[in-house]
Amino acid sequence: MPKAPWKEPTTNDEDWSVDYRDDVREQLHAHGWTENDEGCLVKNGALWTEVNECLESGLDGPGKKFIITFPSETPAAVIVAACEAAVAA
Repeated sequence: MPKAPWKEPTTNDEDWSVDYRDDVREQLHAHGWTENDEGCLVKNGALWTEVNECLESGLDGPGKKFIITFPSETPAAVIVAACEAAVAA
């Protein structure tokens, strides 16, 4: 799987929104993950989302049997692989 280029988070001065890990979001969408009402990506009972403005993120396994946190420097490929492994189990 080709590695998505790193995107520096940007702030929209108009509404102060921040684009977080679009590199991860785009790949998870391509693997069939969908966004829920809170902006989290979900698939087969697993949930991934950014947890703060420092670009850290987290994965809750199906049924919340496990939780994995990813530091901001974690490559997108690692996060996507963990997310896909979680829904395959």
